[in-house]
Amino acid sequence: MFKYLNILYFLALSQELPDDKILDFKANILKTIADSNRLKILEILREGENCQCEIIPLIGQSQPTVSRHLKLLEDAGLIKSRRDGTRVFYTVTDPHIFNLLDTIDSEMIDIISEELTKKIGI
Repeated sequence: MFKYLNILYFLALSQELPDDKILDFKANILKTIADSNRLKILEILREGENCQCEIIPLIGQSQPTVSRHLKLLEDAGLIKSRRDGTRVFYTVTDPHIFNLLDTIDSEMIDIISEELTKKIGI
């Protein structure tokens, strides 16, 4: 999925504005990861494949809630699943998603926090 995005992104660089499909694709990814529980799931899967039964206690949410978050991540193409008997294992589709997440580091958070503080006058 992300390899496809990279190709589309490269093609879009030759234009002034990216194609609407590319922008919609990016917006969908950002919308999907804009939830702390889904970010936690991605961080858990950063280390590799994990069973849903192991993800649930780490997230601290109910099984149906975690299943819903996993489905949203899978529907967005960010993770994939495989069944082994009664257990379902999840893994990240493309580790490049972590490049995006890693850019939001403490330095960026500090800069944005400082700008927001200036803006509201604290």
